[in-house]
Amino acid sequence: MYCAQCGAQAVENARFCVNCGASLAPTASRAEHELLTSNSRRRTRPGWVWVSGAFYLLSAGSLFLYFALISADLIELDAAQQAYFASFDVVDFIGSIGVVLIALWANVLLFRLRRTAVRAFELAFSLSIAMVFVNLLTRNWVQALGGWDLAAVLLGWAALICVVLYARRLERRGVLT
Repeated sequence: MYCAQCGAQAVENARFCVNCGASLAPTASRAEHELLTSNSRRRTRPGWVWVSGAFYLLSAGSLFLYFALISADLIELDAAQQAYFASFDVVDFIGSIGVVLIALWANVLLFRLRRTAVRAFELAFSLSIAMVFVNLLTRNWVQALGGWDLAAVLLGWAALICVVLYARRLERRGVLT
């Protein structure tokens, strides 16, 4: 007889598992044990987990490409944008790249169906908001970036909010462990 909770082989006529303490059902056969353990190992990932991962890989790639193109002077910038990027320091680059790396890390956790993915996405969102507000207060961020860059930030926030809400829903449903 095998414990339905942990899969350990139980002593004959025992009422509780010596490994985990769960109540033992006297009918748990070897075949039932194999079915239980194979089902617990074979958890499928919801489709939106794949979509989220693809989105953040694309986002990370585009951010690194954007910074590389700006650094190589391959993107024409107006005066406000030049002043804005000239004022960037190491902390700004680390913060920008950090948000993307945290989001990628959160996606790895989500792909592995880990509960900590929710907190990692929340951390990425909080850091992103903090960076934008610092830039709003200390630099001419809206005038310098405007247009497409502002749209990219708003899209990134919308995506983070959606993924946080989705991950929380998976957590409530018990999909994340």
